[in-house]
Amino acid sequence: MATLVRRTTPDAETADAGSQSEIQPCCMIDLSKSRTNDAALEILHAYKLTGNFHINLEIILKHLGAFDEVTCEIAPISKLPYHPDCRHVTLRASKNVGIDRFAEIIRCLDAWIGFHSRHWWIGSPRRRPQSRNVAAVAV
Repeated sequence: MATLVRRTTPDAETADAGSQSEIQPCCMIDLSKSRTNDAALEILHAYKLTGNFHINLEIILKHLGAFDEVTCEIAPISKLPYHPDCRHVTLRASKNVGIDRFAEIIRCLDAWIGFHSRHWWIGSPRRRPQSRNVAAVAV
C-alpha cells in the first residue's frame, strides 16, 4: 500500500530570499523482495541473480525509465518474523518530475512488485469490527 505525502523542502536559492518553499512529492511503499527479484530476472532474461534488493530495484527503475526521476531510501530489514519478504522503501521525486508522473511510477511499482500480505487478518475488517469506518463482518 502506497501513501503519497507532499513534503516542503526549502530550495537553496529561495531559502536566502525568504520566499515560498518548493513542494517535493514523497511516498512510502512496501515492496516484496521476492517479487522484485522475479521482476529483475524477467527484465534481464536471466536464470539467477545475486538477490540484492537494492540492485534489483535499480534494474526495475531503469526498465520503467524512472531511475533518474526518483531517489530511494530503503529501510533496514525488519526483525519481526511476520513479513520477512516485505521491504519499506521511501521514494522521492526529483525536482523536474511532476506529481502525475511520480504517481504513475508509484502505481506501476505497487502493482508490479508491491507487497501484499497473504494473511487474511492483516488489514482485514474482521480484525477491527468496532471501527466506525468499516462495517461489522459476521465471522
